[in-house]
Amino acid sequence: MTAAALLLSPFGASAEEIQGNDPASPGHFQIEQRFGYVTTFNPQQQNGGQRVPQRAITGETEIGYSPTEWYEIALTSPYAFARANVPMTLGNVMDNGVPGYSFQSGGVTIRQTFIQGDRLERTVFLGLVSRTILAPQGGLTPDLWVANKAGAGQPGAPRFVQEATPRVAQMFTPIIGVNLPNDYQLIFNANMTFGIDGAGSAFEPSVRFVKRLNDRWTVGIEHFSNLGPIGHILPWNQQMQTLYAVADTKFKGFEFSFGVGYGLTNASRGLAVKTSIGKDF
Repeated sequence: MTAAALLLSPFGASAEEIQGNDPASPGHFQIEQRFGYVTTFNPQQQNGGQRVPQRAITGETEIGYSPTEWYEIALTSPYAFARANVPMTLGNVMDNGVPGYSFQSGGVTIRQTFIQGDRLERTVFLGLVSRTILAPQGGLTPDLWVANKAGAGQPGAPRFVQEATPRVAQMFTPIIGVNLPNDYQLIFNANMTFGIDGAGSAFEPSVRFVKRLNDRWTVGIEHFSNLGPIGHILPWNQQMQTLYAVADTKFKGFEFSFGVGYGLTNASRGLAVKTSIGKDF
């Protein structure tokens, strides 16, 4: 599974998945389709100080292959039906200053996962994910933060804004997993993303804590966050913090995942829903 960064809207968490859970079986391809729905709000300084609600339907299509039990490579294409996430100064928006809804492509992400093959037999297991993100021309990468030059010196203006525009970005995700007694499992991802051909970075840690009920069902919670640019922790209400209740199940060779969540901060407040279906071939 992947946590590919959506390069088109501020709704990346709606499609994210915790790495280290269940990659493709050795020698098999895996096709996975993800969908998400999320509601959040523009910052108050946009649209004349009003908090404008944004809603988006997001998706990701991923094809992965595992030649061995410790390595997987995958190609992911994210997309969404959402408001165009552009700075208010760029124009091309409706009369009220709010961008219109449209279909948007997030380009392509190439993911490589390295993880211990015997992770289920270990108390603690480790892994590393490398993602190369290729964004469409002219698209923002709002998961990434850059210095707020336009608002420099203005009272109350945030120090960083999510208006990064690199065409190529790189994400590294160290994985730490713990298999606990009574079929509990804890997985921590330390997602670190930075622009290659332009400015922008983000630190986006995520945590998954679940219990395996039987051979078919797993339930628990997942938490996704964006704390700000690498090296700077933003004030709480400027961070992205979303908590999900999740359930995973298997049926006739298919793997299903469901999650319902809610944003915990002013920058991420709103309902979030995510679901996915995958199968090995």
